Amino acid sequence: MTEVKTTPKVLGITGGIASGKSALARLFKEWGAELIDADQIARQVMAPGTSALQQIVTIFGPQYLLADGSLNRAKLGRLVFSDPQALLRLNQITQKAIRQQIGQAITTSKTRKVKLIVAEIPLLVEEGYQPLCDGILVADLPVALQLERIQQRDGLTATAAAQRIEAQASQAARLAVADFVVDTSQDLAQLKRRFQALVQSDSFQAWLNA
Repeated sequence: MTEVKTTPKVLGITGGIASGKSALARLFKEWGAELIDADQIARQVMAPGTSALQQIVTIFGPQYLLADGSLNRAKLGRLVFSDPQALLRLNQITQKAIRQQIGQAITTSKTRKVKLIVAEIPLLVEEGYQPLCDGILVADLPVALQLERIQQRDGLTATAAAQRIEAQASQAARLAVADFVVDTSQDLAQLKRRFQALVQSDSFQAWLNA
């Protein structure tokens, strides 16, 4: 991908848990886009010594820390995805700082000679990140397959997997804001073919170069 001096576009990538959005984001990075990973930023926001982690311990208790003082994300996840009020409290602690850092990362990336900035944001719809993006791509697959992938990947029961899906925006809500949709229901080889078809399409090129 040729680097240019114009202000780069920002493409937000989102999708439900285990939808393949990270695989798509990596393909964009290999293609030459600059990648901003909201999950990585969230880990930094909740790292040992941060205000957010201190607040989490105050509200939820020290039992949600690992022996090295870092957050036990799996244990806290089991709590918040089974308790909507706990999830709300966690988001109240973390989302403001996460949003601020994503915004800063986008601003910094725009100063560099890149054609495209890709921001992988799982909660793009839930937290209203649309104004930060010039376009939105949704990784989409059938819910039944999504449930299967979550169980296989994370070792969860069907009930726990369903709780994680229900805690996120609905498939319809994501598709309603999508400028581009990629079917992520097949294997990686097929995903690569669909990615290439997307980036070479007239609609994507017209958006990218507008």
